[in-house]
Amino acid sequence: MGEPRYLQAECAFRPGAHTVRVTLTRSTLRVEVEAHGTNDLWRGEFDATFIEDLTRKTGNFKQFGIFCSMLESALTQSSDSVSLELLTFTDLETLHSRKVGAITRPPPSTSSPLNTKRYLILVYSVEFDRIHYPLPLPYAGQPDLVALVRELQEQLGQLRARRLEETQHLRDAGCQMHCEPFFPPSQLAQAKASEQKLQLRVKNLTAELASCRRGRQKSASPAPCAQERRSASLESHRSSRGRPSPKSLSPAGSRPQRFDPTAFVRARQRRQKEAELRK
Repeated sequence: MGEPRYLQAECAFRPGAHTVRVTLTRSTLRVEVEAHGTNDLWRGEFDATFIEDLTRKTGNFKQFGIFCSMLESALTQSSDSVSLELLTFTDLETLHSRKVGAITRPPPSTSSPLNTKRYLILVYSVEFDRIHYPLPLPYAGQPDLVALVRELQEQLGQLRARRLEETQHLRDAGCQMHCEPFFPPSQLAQAKASEQKLQLRVKNLTAELASCRRGRQKSASPAPCAQERRSASLESHRSSRGRPSPKSLSPAGSRPQRFDPTAFVRARQRRQKEAELRK
């Protein structure tokens, strides 16, 4: 584990669908769980010492690298021996009480930080026993889209760089196969599988990044102002009639019409005649 590795999986836990993201380095493990319905986040970072102490307390010790491999197998569902669960503090206490036969303690108050925590449980099933490794995840609020997009862009750049390296490795391996008949084919198959896995990861991250950007644009675009709506409505009205509206304003800079006394007198006489005829 020289450089960071990023894993992501959609998991159907009992409270509902969640996204689990894991970042693995040589000596640290970062876990993030996001609820689909509420976008709530729970996040925790653990070093090798914490993980090994955690496994030691369960009575089934695992080295940090072995534990990370088990977690990866649970995310990819590549082994029937490991699986994942997401529990609250009350769920965890109930599970512990059933295991040791103790009385269940009352749940913590709603204001307690324990009530907002979640525990990602790595379940290791062996013959006649099930070992639970709980990873405590404090509540981290709701995701910051700007920070999430920035993080995804960084991960995407690193994965693309790795994919280019793997592609170059495949080309070199292909050249060696033509030049050397005893080149082991297992190395080429492993490189191809690694490239396919990286391509799938890049595709998933690209889709997630596009989704985040659409959410940001939707939340940031303001509603059109009333003046713009009135202008659009007026323009549509003029276009539908094919001629300018008689009530349209005069162009900017045009002078008002002069008062014509002769026309005023004639109009008044015409109105008087019309009134007499009506009578």
